[in-house]
Amino acid sequence: MVKTKKLFKIAIVTLSIVAVSIIILAVWISRDDYVPQKLGNSVSAALNNRYRLRYGCSIAENTDYLFYVNRSNNNCQLFRINKKSGEKTLLMSDVGDRNSGSLFIYKKSIIYAKSKDKNYQEFYYDIYSSDFDGKNVKLIKKECEAPHMVIDDWIYFPGKDNSLSRISLVNGKERNVSGLECDKFVGIDKMNRNLYWFTEASYLTKLKINNRRTDLFLKNSNEKLEIGTWSGDVDYVNGVLGIVKNNIWFLGDNGLSLCKAEKKNNKWETKVIIDKSKGIGFAQNSVLEKDKIYYVSADESKVYMYDINSGKEIVIYEKPGMHISVAAAIGDHILIEEWGTNENHANAMKYGHANYYYINNSGKVLYELD
Repeated sequence: MVKTKKLFKIAIVTLSIVAVSIIILAVWISRDDYVPQKLGNSVSAALNNRYRLRYGCSIAENTDYLFYVNRSNNNCQLFRINKKSGEKTLLMSDVGDRNSGSLFIYKKSIIYAKSKDKNYQEFYYDIYSSDFDGKNVKLIKKECEAPHMVIDDWIYFPGKDNSLSRISLVNGKERNVSGLECDKFVGIDKMNRNLYWFTEASYLTKLKINNRRTDLFLKNSNEKLEIGTWSGDVDYVNGVLGIVKNNIWFLGDNGLSLCKAEKKNNKWETKVIIDKSKGIGFAQNSVLEKDKIYYVSADESKVYMYDINSGKEIVIYEKPGMHISVAAAIGDHILIEEWGTNENHANAMKYGHANYYYINNSGKVLYELD
């Protein structure tokens, strides 16, 4: 009997310690104050590099250099342009392939992908980093799909069934962060600490990263949102451009209208900003960067810049007699593609007939990326 009472007391003490430990752990986890901040590329450049179109041009930029890979060239060569001197340097070949060419900048390194299949039948890559001279190469991850984005000290990439995983660029630890489908990274809502991902079925995955939960293999808070069910005058959602001041900018009418979703009284409401009557094909031909949206005219001969704050649009670049496509933007710079009016876009890129130019938002050509 005495022994039983003693064991009972030990059990009570043990359970109390466990309960207190769980409470302390829960409080510690809940006090994680991580706010996603720094991206390894702009949202539009990361999407363009990852898989916008075959044979495209991948780009990444910091204050000193522009890095690019013209994927129309068979060798997929990575070049670096010194923005101060204009000097162009070949760093390496076989970066990405004709389908994808992920590029990110992380501190003093460039992160890139090398294809695992030269026959282009599989979309798997080895992920590496190097310094800005193409030296000190390090393997980050073997055999994964093209990564989405570098956010702070992590690189995010597709997991099983298009779920989301990440690898620490500090210690190499790999963790799953969401079981929901995360197809295209479209931005950060810093006020509410959310990351947003778009899927082809007009769904958004809203994900709040808790680093402490992630490190302990616990699930993060995520929510599936369907834009098409929100109130407003928008039909046939076709893609999301990005997040600005907690508003979601996206395409409606199967890519023929520019739209905005704003949260009011805890409910999302949608609004058409530029309607389909203008005949503009926004799909695969419009990008958002900072508080500007870039797109082309209905005849694809002019590039427009729409200011989100003022609601005004201006023509910043035009080339009569040529087709133009807007591929990506980083800061005040825009990557455009040009090709002749006697050829469609896909063939022009496939056969190397498209030219790639990096311009500023005043329309000045900074570099031709050949």
